[in-house]
Amino acid sequence: MELFRGRGKIITGAVISLIVAFLTTVILLLGFAFLLLKFQLDAGKTEIGILVIYVLSCFIGGIYCGRKAARRKFLWGMLTGILYFLLLLIVSGMGEGALQPELPRTFTAFALCTAGGTLGGMLST
Repeated sequence: MELFRGRGKIITGAVISLIVAFLTTVILLLGFAFLLLKFQLDAGKTEIGILVIYVLSCFIGGIYCGRKAARRKFLWGMLTGILYFLLLLIVSGMGEGALQPELPRTFTAFALCTAGGTLGGMLST
C-alpha cells in the first residue's frame, strides 16, 4: 500500500519535506537576523519572530509533504511539524551543550510546529 503518488517512498517524502522546512528556516532566519541588526528588536519581539519562522517553515514543509501524499495529507503535514520540532530540539540541545529546555516555551513551540505542519498539509493541493 503506497501513500505517496508514483514511485516515491514515505520516508523519502518526509525527509525531503524536512529539508524544505529547514532550508526555509535558514532563509527566514537570515532575513530576521538582518532585521534584528537594523532595528535592534527587544527579546520579546525576537522570540515571537523566531516562533513565526518555525510556524512558516513547518507550514511550507507540510505543504510539500501534503502535495506528495496521496491521502491523509493533514497527517503527513502533522508528521512534518513533529519531526521538525524534534530535530530542532536535538540541534538546540547540541548547540547549548545540554538539553534543558524551558517547558512552557518548549510546549508552545511543539504546538505551533505541529499546527503549522498540519495546516500546510490540509491546504496542499
